[in-house]
Amino acid sequence: MTSLRQAYALLSPSHRRGLLVLATLMLLSAIFEMAGIASIMPFMSMVADPGIVDHNHWLSLTYHRFGFDSPRSFMIFLGFVVLGVLFLSNLIAALTVWSILRFSFTAGRDLAQKMFSVYLNHPYVFFLNRNSSELVQNTLFEMGRTVNNVLIPLLTILARSTIALSILILLFSVNPSLALVAGTLLGGAYGLVYFGVRKTLARSGQEISRENARRTQVAYETFGGIKDIKILGREKTFFDLFQKPVERYALLQAQTQMISLLPRYALETMAFGGIIGIVLYLLSTGENLSTTLPLISLYALAGYRLMPALQQIFANWSTVRFNISAVERISRDIEALPENAQKQEVPPPATRRLSLQTAIELDRVTFHYPGREEAVLDDLSLVIPARTSIGLVGSTGSGKTTTLDILLGLLEPTGGSLKIDGQPVNRTNVRQWQATIGYVPQQIMLLDDTVLKNIAFGIPEQEIDRDKVVQAATLAHLHDFVTSDLREGYDTPIGERGVRLSGGQRQRIGIARALYHEPSVLVLDEATSALDNITENVIMEALNTLARDKTVIMVAHRLTTVRECDTIVVLDRGRVVDSGTYDALLERNDFFRMLAPDPSPESRAVEAE
Repeated sequence: MTSLRQAYALLSPSHRRGLLVLATLMLLSAIFEMAGIASIMPFMSMVADPGIVDHNHWLSLTYHRFGFDSPRSFMIFLGFVVLGVLFLSNLIAALTVWSILRFSFTAGRDLAQKMFSVYLNHPYVFFLNRNSSELVQNTLFEMGRTVNNVLIPLLTILARSTIALSILILLFSVNPSLALVAGTLLGGAYGLVYFGVRKTLARSGQEISRENARRTQVAYETFGGIKDIKILGREKTFFDLFQKPVERYALLQAQTQMISLLPRYALETMAFGGIIGIVLYLLSTGENLSTTLPLISLYALAGYRLMPALQQIFANWSTVRFNISAVERISRDIEALPENAQKQEVPPPATRRLSLQTAIELDRVTFHYPGREEAVLDDLSLVIPARTSIGLVGSTGSGKTTTLDILLGLLEPTGGSLKIDGQPVNRTNVRQWQATIGYVPQQIMLLDDTVLKNIAFGIPEQEIDRDKVVQAATLAHLHDFVTSDLREGYDTPIGERGVRLSGGQRQRIGIARALYHEPSVLVLDEATSALDNITENVIMEALNTLARDKTVIMVAHRLTTVRECDTIVVLDRGRVVDSGTYDALLERNDFFRMLAPDPSPESRAVEAE
């Protein structure tokens, strides 16, 4: 029941109100279903004995009220009434199914958008402990399971239960004992089967989520690392890794389908055997055809309508039980976000920037990653004057990356604060601060799109300023390559993850992307590590020129990259242990000399974090 409440909680208020409309439509469908089945009795009574019109009060009243001139014409009228009621019953049933599907898929659309929005609204630290393939799986596959295999089946169960109940009420009004026996036998049989398999369905549902996560992850990793796989000849290894979850996934699906259909054939045989038994019993009691034929027709039509309804209830409930784990996975990620944040829309780009005039300051910053007791940063203080360049160096685990993420506003300090011109950066102004920054990571995320759209990353095509794109590409020493080597220039597709470009070209697109927004702060996280020495020197000269009117923060693999920085900060175990110019640190700091053991500038390097 907890999972069902979670499924209901996922619906928006408007869709919860829509459930009342659906319930009304289902009730109307059940009434017409009951009327359609009941209408067979007077018609078959006339077929068996036309003279009954003189003895049956209601038939006689209708016959004379509408002025029929013969039992034959009245019989034809009743036949058309039966057809009309059954037609309306089926029409309303079809309308109910259409309404259920429309309701479910619009709810699914809103839920998918909410799920994607929730993930986008999660803080950056949330993504550090999650696999991207899992998030994609939840947004697409688990969302599909929730709509197709939980929401639609639940509404179908409600609709078919209403119809089944109305048929049983009709049978009870005709023969209470028979209705109780039929309801008890059929309901009990389905109930016994369900309680026998429900734990299996729940376990299989959890397992299918895990197997799908495995196959999704293997597929992502295979196509992402296809170059290494080809070179090392590991195709068979990754095929085997993919094959196991795929086979198990298919087996679980088949098992669930088999369970959902299990009772159908046995119970249909039992139900129609029961109808035959009723016929034989009525005939053996000596009842005449005019009495037994209407009852037999009623029971036959009721059974014809009741059995599919019961089978659909069982099959859909089995489907819900099997797939309810999808609701649990989705609810868990949504509930991980504070309730007020769940209702927030995806934040738009900042409309204004946080102006940097004097300095960026990390004031006694401490940071713990969730679930870890050890502090990654321990009482770290750092001042970066505006329009200067600073290099962050240190060995692996020194805290360079975490320091950079806090400066970027991606991580919120556990203690202390990030200040811009003395003003603390918090959740209300962090977007304005980030709008001031141009960021170049070591691994550039590239769209499977054109050079133009990759430089103006995330901006609608009609809003892209081509002049700014060219200017940024020129500063990144990319423009000549684009105009001379690419046939379509800036409109050339670069392939998935920039597969048609070299590593250096991909890196320069990343630098151009950072410069497109004309930032006042430029952050480079080993941004030139993929470049050859000549290209790196050219770009560093350009960046050093930019540094005259920008604040530049660098983390570098090669110490030669930060040699020209105004200040180099040495980090160790989450603390600032020294700072100064390159030559001053090389002269006085033993730890810095360990990072640059060779005095030749070309060979000095610091291990990347």
